[in-house]
Amino acid sequence: MQVKEKNEVETTVDTRGLFCPLPLTIVSKKLKEIPEGKRIKVLADDKAFKKDVKFWCQETGNKLIDFKEIDGHYEAVIERGKGFHGEGFWEKVKFISLGIKLHIVQHILDLLPSKKPKYLITFVSIAEGLRADRWLKERGIDDYVLLPVPDEIYPHCGLVFGLRSKEKAVEIFNTLKENKFAVEDIHIVDRDKKYPVLQI
Repeated sequence: MQVKEKNEVETTVDTRGLFCPLPLTIVSKKLKEIPEGKRIKVLADDKAFKKDVKFWCQETGNKLIDFKEIDGHYEAVIERGKGFHGEGFWEKVKFISLGIKLHIVQHILDLLPSKKPKYLITFVSIAEGLRADRWLKERGIDDYVLLPVPDEIYPHCGLVFGLRSKEKAVEIFNTLKENKFAVEDIHIVDRDKKYPVLQI
């Protein structure tokens, strides 16, 4: 049996022909399938990808190992990191404060089973979830709750939108997707804590 080297690319993800935010959504999902420290190669031809992937790696704690343009498309090698924890002192404080707030809300909902969400919307990054939250609230849409991402979905820090209604979850997910927010999936909250993806 051949053993893979630590820095060897695990898989190649071809997003050519897709446009923002789909390439990063696909990359985010694929990275969550491999162990920390492993790498994927991404092929993309969306002009926005060059700037987006660098920024996305910074805000998610993943590492952009290599980036080049070859024959009219981009090739990026990304290593799965430990998740984002803030860079400067105040950014770390804000990050920790957000985590505490989200976990307090989660503990309160654990005490009120009738109020617990049945559907969770995931994002490619914490920053993307916060941008989506601000955007929705500016439009008077606030019938969801911000929660920490369950470890079973993603073992590093993250946030999700929790909703009780399937219809509302699908509506908000589609609204965000249509407005170019990098949403990933809607997960169903089940008793076994497996969080299957809702097929829509």
